[in-house]
Amino acid sequence: MNELNKIKSAFEQFNIALDKGDIDALAATCDPDVVICNEHQPTTVGVQALRDKYGPRMEVADFKSKTDITDIKMFGDFAIVVANFDVQTINKTTQEQGGGKGRVVIGYRRDAQGNWKMALDVDNND
Repeated sequence: MNELNKIKSAFEQFNIALDKGDIDALAATCDPDVVICNEHQPTTVGVQALRDKYGPRMEVADFKSKTDITDIKMFGDFAIVVANFDVQTINKTTQEQGGGKGRVVIGYRRDAQGNWKMALDVDNND
């Protein structure tokens, strides 16, 4: 598999884990020092911060993610993915629907084993 396809696969694996509600698989897609800069929230750093953000959400809601990658740029062992997202949520207890859509910029760093891990997550909601 070429590097571009590996990056696309890493991006897809994050969304698959989110949609399955699998926090361990979600965390496994990330660099240990992942920086999360999501709209209207403080910037956080690290896999534990990712677990703290997504774990409670995944416990109360089911996710269904749609994404469309619009660009990928590679810079050696770092890559940037730009994509549009549309994430729907359904509260597991109340069945209330929610979600959000917009644009995301994800930075990936290639680790020592050659795997691409999310190192930066920046979103812009519509």
